[in-house]
Order: sequence, then C-alpha cells, then structure tokens
Amino acid sequence: MGLPIREEAYRMRHLELTARLLLALVFLAAVVGKLRTRSDFADFVATVGRFGVPARWTRPVAATAVAAEAAVVVLLVTPGAAPAGLALAVVLLATLTAALVATLRRGERPACRCFGAGDTPIGRRHVLRNLALGAVALLGLAAALGGDGGSPSTAAVLLATGVALPLAAVVIRLDDLVALFASAPTRPTRPAGRP
Repeated sequence: MGLPIREEAYRMRHLELTARLLLALVFLAAVVGKLRTRSDFADFVATVGRFGVPARWTRPVAATAVAAEAAVVVLLVTPGAAPAGLALAVVLLATLTAALVATLRRGERPACRCFGAGDTPIGRRHVLRNLALGAVALLGLAAALGGDGGSPSTAAVLLATGVALPLAAVVIRLDDLVALFASAPTRPTRPAGRP
C-alpha cells in the first residue's frame, strides 16, 4: 500500500529542498574558493584539461566552469528555476567527474582545486564525492519534476536545512576530515605480559 498522496508530496518536496540546499551550499563554496584563488584553479584546469583543452583555452574554460557553478547556485535559489539548476548540476558534475577520471587514468594527481586552494592530490574519493553529488542532483530533479511545485512549509525548510548544512560541511571539508582521521594518533600497545 502506497503513502497517502499528501505525505508522498511532502517527502518529495523535502527531498527536493534538501538536494537544492546541499548543492547550492557546495557550489557556492566552490565558486567563492575558486574566485579567491583564480590562478590555482586555472593551473588545475590546465592539468586536468590536457585530454582535450588547448593551453590557450585554459583560462576561458576555468572561467566558464566557475560561471556555470555560479549559475547552478542562482538557479537553485530562484523560485521556479530549481529543475534547471538541478539539471545543470548533473551535467556539470558529470563533466567534472569525467575530467577527474581521465586525469587519474593518465597517472596524474594534481592538487584538488575543487574548492579553491588545496594541497590534497585528486583521487578516488573526489570521483566518489562527485558521483554522490550527481546522485543527489538527480534525486532532487526527479522530486522537483514529480512534485506539486507548491511553496514549502516552514517545517519543511527547517528540516531540509538541518539535513543539508551538515552534509554540505562534510562535502566541502572532506579532504580535511580525511587528513584529520588519517593522522589521528594511535594508542601504543603494550608488549604481552607487561602491566
């Protein structure tokens, strides 16, 4: 037996709101970080783009990527434009993921500049992060297209915010969290038979 129509619509609306807020926060952090470190991101694009971007196009491609990320943010927070923002997020994340995979397959591991300055070399976790964000965008898009399009309640906004904020923080600070837990001190073990 399915959910009552009203409850199902509420869940779809909550899913859409959560996806929109999470992606808007993540893309906003990416835009701000890249604008603060423009040359770092352009260098990253030059390395990652070696599979098809001529050197003279590095800066325009970097600027286009940042503009597309900014467009995602604007569309996600503009009433009625959320489906377009979610669709653009899917396309952008697929493109960025393909570029990361191609770079890794070439055996190159430049520092990740997804959020501006960073020293962590790109790796599998960055690909998985982008795939997870792409899945969130697809779920949000399905919910937006299948929902009633009505205005969300205050409770729905608060609930979506309560879920999206911590998830966005984890995504944005993923490299720092991994480094923190990877370098956590281990407790020394005592030799057997000694107190």
